[in-house]
Amino acid sequence: MDAFRDGLLALGVPGLFIIALLDSAGVPLPGGVDIVLMLLSWQQPSLFVLFVLTAAVASTLGCLVLYRVGRTGGEMAVRRLDPEKRRWVTEKVLENDILAMMVAVLAPPPLPTKVFMLVAGFVGMPWQRFVSAVFAGRMIRFGGEAYLAVRLGDQALETLQQNYPLIGAVLAGAVVVYLVVKWWRKRREAPV
Repeated sequence: MDAFRDGLLALGVPGLFIIALLDSAGVPLPGGVDIVLMLLSWQQPSLFVLFVLTAAVASTLGCLVLYRVGRTGGEMAVRRLDPEKRRWVTEKVLENDILAMMVAVLAPPPLPTKVFMLVAGFVGMPWQRFVSAVFAGRMIRFGGEAYLAVRLGDQALETLQQNYPLIGAVLAGAVVVYLVVKWWRKRREAPV
């Protein structure tokens, strides 16, 4: 698998697209999208926006594959999941689907991102909301990683590895704060 990933890495943008698509569709590759994105951004800083967009689009399409499996496979698609984890994820998705998807794609492991994608399809989250939330979350995550790579060079990966739980928590917290403020303003403006 390492040789396969290295071959895709040598392809540049098309390789990044394939890696992001496969990884998000449930085919884990050693190193994953994050490392490849950071490496390409560090090597070619002038193209980091292209790398971020490529990774975000491909990852969103990969997540859409899992969403579709959950949507069409129904109970069979989520049956193999741990019942407690499935119940918890289902509650989160039903409470606020956009927030759940954004936090799932921003938060560091061990948050079960792929479980969120399957459950979103299973509970019938509208695909437009799903795609919007996943794409926005991936843009934030990949944009931050690429920016770190451009600014810090070869030290970016080490910095990210040391601080990823904190960075993920801050990003997820920022999304929560944004959505709460948006909800509060909407509620305040609603006629009584």
